[in-house]
Amino acid sequence: MAEIKSAIELAMERTKNLVMDDEEKRESRKKEAENKVKAILRRYLEGMTGADGAMSEIEEVKADPALKKSLLVGLLLDEIDITGDNTRLLPLFRRAAGDLPGALMDEFETIREDFLRELEAKEGLIRERVTERLHGMGITGDGLEPNVEAWEEWDHAREESARNVAEHIKEWKGKVVKILDKGLFPSP
Repeated sequence: MAEIKSAIELAMERTKNLVMDDEEKRESRKKEAENKVKAILRRYLEGMTGADGAMSEIEEVKADPALKKSLLVGLLLDEIDITGDNTRLLPLFRRAAGDLPGALMDEFETIREDFLRELEAKEGLIRERVTERLHGMGITGDGLEPNVEAWEEWDHAREESARNVAEHIKEWKGKVVKILDKGLFPSP
């Protein structure tokens, strides 16, 4: 009579000779560290922890400090959106990439300020057009203050301004990545 084996016994027999080599183990550890850093970053961005708490949690992740820093800065670079609100993102980025040359951080601020200036100029023009359109519809008055952000023209203006600075942001991110790749800033 044939022996009946459980599914676990069959699986164990089929996988008994499978062993991870050193490269696979290294990649597995890197992926595990990346997932942990991503989870910490998500909690931080959702306001569940502060910058100090996030940095403490990242320090506790069992991985090479340079790898953790590289992962965190890389993830933060992916999250930076010149058109969005980076108020929570930038303080952690500055802490994580604190060894970046000051000129590089100044360059980001310059790009951001240029974007905001361009957008502000467009907002004035859109406000005038919307006000004229409302006047044409018979909507007038001293208290008339159009909500520019609610109009389609504003969305187009934001998108256009974002496209105008997209190449600069891409170049800036590339410079940061080059510094990371060269290991020019040490681990904390």
